[in-house]
Parts: sequence; C-alpha cells; structure tokens
Amino acid sequence: MGDDGLDGGGPTELVADRAGDRHRRWWTWAAAAGCAVALAVAVVDLTGGDAREAPPAPGTVTGVPGAAATGDPGAGILTGPTRGSLAGDHAFLDGVRALPWTVEPPVRAADGTILYYLSEPPVEVRRVVYAGDVPGGRWALVVAGAADAPEAADLPPGVVPDDAPVAAWFTGPPGAAVAQMTSATDPYTVATDWPLALTDPRTGALVVVAAPGDEVEVSERPLIDADGRTSREWRRVDTEDGVAVTRIPPVPRAVDASTSYRVLRDGRLQARDTPWSLFAGEPGAELSVGYLRGPPGELGELAARYAAEGVLRELGLPGDQVTITAQWVGSVPAGGAGRAAVVTVALPGGAVVVSAQWLARQPDGSLTGAFCGRDVLPAGPPPERRVQAASCEVIDQGTGAPMSTGLVVVGPPEVALVRTYDGDRSFLSEHGAVDGVLVAPMPLGTRSVEAVTDGGVTLGRVDLLGFLVDFGD
Repeated sequence: MGDDGLDGGGPTELVADRAGDRHRRWWTWAAAAGCAVALAVAVVDLTGGDAREAPPAPGTVTGVPGAAATGDPGAGILTGPTRGSLAGDHAFLDGVRALPWTVEPPVRAADGTILYYLSEPPVEVRRVVYAGDVPGGRWALVVAGAADAPEAADLPPGVVPDDAPVAAWFTGPPGAAVAQMTSATDPYTVATDWPLALTDPRTGALVVVAAPGDEVEVSERPLIDADGRTSREWRRVDTEDGVAVTRIPPVPRAVDASTSYRVLRDGRLQARDTPWSLFAGEPGAELSVGYLRGPPGELGELAARYAAEGVLRELGLPGDQVTITAQWVGSVPAGGAGRAAVVTVALPGGAVVVSAQWLARQPDGSLTGAFCGRDVLPAGPPPERRVQAASCEVIDQGTGAPMSTGLVVVGPPEVALVRTYDGDRSFLSEHGAVDGVLVAPMPLGTRSVEAVTDGGVTLGRVDLLGFLVDFGD
C-alpha cells in the first residue's frame, strides 16, 4: 500500500505536527545544551480518583479525568483494562507497576538554570497499559496521569509542572519475572489521544498501542529513488484490542529511527509517527568514512561520524551499502575548539544525502553540538563536484544559548569566490574561498549562495541545507 492509499484524509495537520515533533527529537541529541527550559511533571491517578486512595485492582481502570465529558475518541489508548498477553497476570502487573522509574536529578546549566526535571510518579497513581510477550522478550508500558499531584509542592524552585501524562517502558528477556524487568526508556510526556510504540533494533520487535478498534500499518524504512524522491511501503499488521505486536527485520543501527507506523480509525488516518527505540550499542563503529581534504583530528572525525550515522539511522541502512565522504571538516567562527563536518552519503539508488554537524567537547569530557542541516540531492555529478552550503550555530557550553552562526560553503577546489543572497534572491555579500571552501560569519538573511571559479565561471546558486528533510514522514 502506498502513501496515498488512505480513504478520507484525516487530521493531517495534527499528524504532521506530531510526527515532526518526534522527528526533531531524534536530532536534538544535545537538546539540554541548546534549549534552557524549566519542565516538571506532577502526577495524578488516571482513574480520576484521589491519588491518595488505595490503587485499584489491575484491569479495572476506566477513565482519564475529563475524557468522558469530552467524548475523546482516543481516550481508550491509555484507559480501559490492561491489554497484552499478560493482562491476566495480576501479580506481574502489580510488580511492574511498582518498578522504579529512571528519574535523574534536575539537569542544570552552568548558571543554575533548570534545563529539565521530571518527578517520579507515586506507585498508587500508575497503571499498566500493556504487558505481554514480544519476539525476543517481554515488555510492559506503564503510565501515570499528570496534573496537580500532592508532590507538586516539593518541586525545585523555578520549575513549572507540566499537565501531560507520562509513560515509561520496561523490558526483559523472554519469560522474564518482575525482577528481570528493567527501565527501557526515560519517562516521557504523552498525549491521551496519541498512540505509543516501542521497537528493538536488535530483534525487530515492535509494539504499537492504539485505541481498541484501531488498525495499524507499518513501514520498515524510507525508499529514496534516483530523483531524490522519498516514499514508503506500508503493510497492515494484526491487532488485538488496538495493540499490534509484530516483527520487522532487525535494524543495523544503534537505534531504530527508520521504522514508521500509522494508525487508521474508521478508514481515516488518525496518527503517524516513529516508535521510540531501544538502544543497541554505540553508533557508527563500523562506518567507513573517506576524508576528501585529509584526515581530521578525533573531534572532527566524531563530527563526521555523527553526521553520517544520523542519515543511516533514519534510512535504516548498513554502512556497507553506501559511500560516505566527509567533504570538509574544520572549525567555524566563534566555535572555539569545536569542529564541524559536511558529509555526503551516496545511496544505492544514486541519490545523495548531505548532512552537516558541529561538535564540541565540554570541560567534563562530554559532547555538545548542533545540527547544521541536511538535504537529499538527485543523482548527478559526483558529490565532490557539487556545492554545499550550511549554517552552523555555535552554542554556549555553559548556558546552552546560541552564540553565533557560521556559514560553511564547500565546493570543488577551483571555487574562489562565494556570493550570498537573501530569500528574495537579492545580493548580500561576497567572500573569497580557499581550496573551494568558505568559512565565515553568516551574513544576516542569507538563504542561498553562488559559487564562482577562479576563471570567473559561476557554478550556479544553491540553497542552504534544510533542517527538516522528508524521509517519508
């Protein structure tokens, strides 16, 4: 079934927003360094009762506060009896409900600003939405409603409680006892009307929890043709009470960002998203990267590998099916000891993905960074004969605040001049290039560049790399 095989459309704007949010989350691996926000989650019983009351017996929870009054058709995703092959094992459900959540202390910037905080929900307000055996293991999904819980008064100063439910996945080996179940994801906020899903790149196991009666379709990875156009192939999977437990081919990456699922309700698109993924190991260990302008230092090599790994992760491809070339690795204005890389990934069908990344090492040895853009190019001249332009934003390692934006233009060695233009294609500035490379502060309003050879021949204009590429999502 193709992308356009749905009848009736559906809430496309909402679907796009949700999928876009998830897509962006895969690329904000250094989000704590790039965005200072005060966030906390306070919880309340999903039954709508007082959080201080004794917990209900497993499988008896029936409502989210306000769901019945609004008639929310998606309320059944988090409510109703526990679903899954272990739904009748009350001792197991009680044990999983009491497992500790992985809740870290508040994440703070150097100036003390709380970047992120999530409180652990009391056991009595949690419920098990799903528990069952999956290919290669045993999984459980636990949620807690969020509102004005008693512990909200104990939040750190300056933290504003969130009002969304929170969820956490727990996993274990086949036939695992409660003691063998461990936290598989950090707790995260969810919407009452949006499906929840988890996948394991090592085994290909995939669970999608939707509302009873919903249908689920799965796409294993994007397909990119020679023209650079992306499509997906979808297949319907069996569901029981709105839960799909299925298996896809294992993904040869540290995490699975290539799988996508969509949920249909009464023949209409209700949701489309990427499942949360278990972590399967350190990324990019097997990647073979060629360095067009000579081997970089350790940090530059890491930047190139991060850029390439991000592409392969979203496409679900092994490193031996592509050709990875770091067209340039170097420093950017005001970037200090950080390094940036512009990398091309030539795909089996002939198209080329360009990705750019900036990385810096903090005093404690950890990495921080910024995504500098990505684009999909149709088959054509070799990547080293094309012109690429990226904007790399340098962030303050202490506060996470943006410091400056650098312009990086990489072209053939004979490029000697680069001109910049705004969104109206009006001329902004002119800069000399060395060995086909320009690294300079970004002229305000730059949207495209023109590369000119030392013989005065223009190679045409190219837009800056984008920040949200359509890989079929």
